[in-house]
Amino acid sequence: MTQPPEPDDTDVEGLDALRVPAHLVEQELASKSPRRRVIEIIVSLAVVVVLFAFAIPSIVGSGYAEIFEHLKQLTIVELIELTSFWILVMFTYSFVLTNSMPGLSHPQALVLNFAGSAVSNVVPFGGAAGVAATYTMTMSWGISAPATTLGILVSGIWNVFTKLGLPVLSLAILVVADRSTAGLVVPTFLGLVMLAGGIVCFTLVLRSESLAERIGRLAERVGSAAMRLVRRPPVTGWRDAVIDFRHRSRTLIRAKWKSLTFWMLAFNLGQYLLLLMCVRMLGTTNDELGWIEVLAAFSFANLLTTITITPSGVGFVEAGTVAALIAFGGNDVGSAAAVLLFRCYTYVLEIPVGAAAWVVWATRHRWRKPLPQVPVDARR
Repeated sequence: MTQPPEPDDTDVEGLDALRVPAHLVEQELASKSPRRRVIEIIVSLAVVVVLFAFAIPSIVGSGYAEIFEHLKQLTIVELIELTSFWILVMFTYSFVLTNSMPGLSHPQALVLNFAGSAVSNVVPFGGAAGVAATYTMTMSWGISAPATTLGILVSGIWNVFTKLGLPVLSLAILVVADRSTAGLVVPTFLGLVMLAGGIVCFTLVLRSESLAERIGRLAERVGSAAMRLVRRPPVTGWRDAVIDFRHRSRTLIRAKWKSLTFWMLAFNLGQYLLLLMCVRMLGTTNDELGWIEVLAAFSFANLLTTITITPSGVGFVEAGTVAALIAFGGNDVGSAAAVLLFRCYTYVLEIPVGAAAWVVWATRHRWRKPLPQVPVDARR
């Protein structure tokens, strides 16, 4: 697990403070040999090149010149509408962060979200680097490491449930509306079982300490069995981690679960509507491709963002979403243009905006606060 930075690191102010996240990212990658890091970067870049240079043109059946010609039909007014809506969608996620990390303001949450996304979007296997960036910012604003850890865990759990729930919901709608093949019934049922099982386990952990201990022990046994298959040492400490999470999170979740659920759904609904706007504006719709099919494509694309081989699943998300839209009846070139436009907002644009967010963090002296005094045991 990522170790939080030392409190002294957050005392640096001004543009010099930009060296702190760089130091933390370097520290996070220190456990890997230089050879492994080089191999990871080469593999990641190779996968991206293959997916964009060969997979997507093969799926679409045409080159990028035709796709870019299709993009030129967008008007300035439409681009302003898309950009304005994207800003609104990103603002909704600030409510997720402020609810999971009490004491965080909405402007801080926006900066935190954009800065962390920028790191994750450019670093292969960059989730850990994004976590280090989160600690850097929140601790400089006076939010303790335990509170940051809890916020990351709680918002992460809600993200996982949403990523699992949306494909189940979209598949169920397709089946009920008789707009799918019979082959979708089984994965819909299996996904529903997995989601229900996860929610039940999570609820039981919060409800009873004895149940939390049993679930933690069961997770250790299952994890150890999986490790034996790959000839790795058994896992340890999961039981204690589950109990510790229960102790830390119960009060926050009881107070905030409704708000967290609402704003997480609002954020994902906003992203889906952004994709739907791209599809509508680029004329990829017809009698077969409607809002239900776009919802299904978006839901599966959301799952593909968890692929860590490339930053934020880049390449996999684009290829998978284009293939889904075309399979549902969308125009080949129009579907590709819509997806690339959508990813310009949800991936590409987040990088320069995230870089600006780092500058805001480094220069916004009024946000700086000393860390609260936390007992030694609470830092563990």
